[in-house]
Amino acid sequence: MVSEDLESIIRRYIILGKVSPQGFETVKCAKCNDYKTRGGFKFEAGGFGYSCFNCGAKARYDPEKRNLSAAMREILISFGVPDSEIERCVSLSFFKEKKIATSADPVKKHLELPTTEAPLPALSVLITTNDSPWCEVAREYLNGRGISPIDTPFYVSDHEKWIGRVIIPYIFREKIVYWQARSMDELITPRYKNPSVEKENLFFNMDEIYRYTDEPLFVTEGPLDALSIGKNAVALLGSTLSEFRERELKKAAARRKVIFVIDKNLNGYKLGQRVLKQESLQWYVTCFPDNVDDSNHALQLYGRLWMINHITTTAVKGFSGRTLLEVRCER
Repeated sequence: MVSEDLESIIRRYIILGKVSPQGFETVKCAKCNDYKTRGGFKFEAGGFGYSCFNCGAKARYDPEKRNLSAAMREILISFGVPDSEIERCVSLSFFKEKKIATSADPVKKHLELPTTEAPLPALSVLITTNDSPWCEVAREYLNGRGISPIDTPFYVSDHEKWIGRVIIPYIFREKIVYWQARSMDELITPRYKNPSVEKENLFFNMDEIYRYTDEPLFVTEGPLDALSIGKNAVALLGSTLSEFRERELKKAAARRKVIFVIDKNLNGYKLGQRVLKQESLQWYVTCFPDNVDDSNHALQLYGRLWMINHITTTAVKGFSGRTLLEVRCER
């Protein structure tokens, strides 16, 4: 029980990479501030260990001993895991609290990073091929919206359920973990069709959240708006800031400015209000002028240079942010 909770804490605070042949989930060592991924956590048999092949740091947690070595505690703290969280997991009082919990107590689902691949719709083919007559239609549709049809692996399908839609993959760590089939004709409803999988722990262009850079991170509601901005933009799949998304964007704000590009409807207004409550974070809001609907519309009207300059220079928080929402958004 203890090791499972400690593993959960580690995964919440530390972004782990690919699994090595030895079973280590790789990471850049925070203890020696390594620039390569030569450290790694290995979880097995209820316990876990850490090793860095650069500085030689090494420690292991054995769940049967029910205590954490000073070396492991030092390693976790160097990665930014709060000592209070570590202590909570290994303290006797924590075990007692877990024992007295009843089945009537609500169990809050804790979402982790996605690992399961989402199969694409039947008969899917890349639009860069000519394996379907819809490939050319999709390329023309994207070009008409100012989006390159070759920078992202878009798909189409000849299956009757997906005809007339461009399939937008959500790729994380080289896996398609989600996708949306967007209608290319506004008369086709619903506008989006999605797979029936967990989506509260997803972003579009999710790898960007964990990229080590001081460039601003732009957050939009939809994937086409994120694609319109460029590589340093992600999408929320709507205007809902789930607990998972809030948690991951807080981590990003520790190293870079996070700018929410707010839609000017009621849902956008509510999202903006929630963002501005996080006054201690590098979270900002911005909106487009009245004659511009969203990022993709701005791209088509004025081009990417104008759009990036606008959303960067008009990003505000605090009183200025609240004023911007009142002036620009429907309520």
